[in-house]
Amino acid sequence: MPPIRHLLRAALLAELLPCAAQAETVMLQAQQATASADPATSARTVEITLKPESAKALADFTRARVGQRIQLRADGVVLSSATLMAPLESDNLRIVAGEHGFEGKSAEEIAQRIMKAGGLTIGDENR
Repeated sequence: MPPIRHLLRAALLAELLPCAAQAETVMLQAQQATASADPATSARTVEITLKPESAKALADFTRARVGQRIQLRADGVVLSSATLMAPLESDNLRIVAGEHGFEGKSAEEIAQRIMKAGGLTIGDENR
């Protein structure tokens, strides 16, 4: 039978691990969100202009996560999930819809959701 201190350490680790794996999320406020189409591919896109303080928050968040997976969400809908290759240091975002749109939503619906909610969230991808 293992010594009691090993059992206590195991119990403590079991309690702390969920906290360590908790994902961080940042709210990004949108100044404007509009639906459009990519001129080269005709794919539906959502063009987003962030407020200046949100552009800074986006840059800070992504600078610390290069090489990691992140998600952009609008009102609970996943817009994009990707591995960061470089920090996102702009106030303009262009998100291209996947094969089935944005989880079945149109670019117009997503742009409206972003404006109604006041923005979108960026966070660590759930594991």
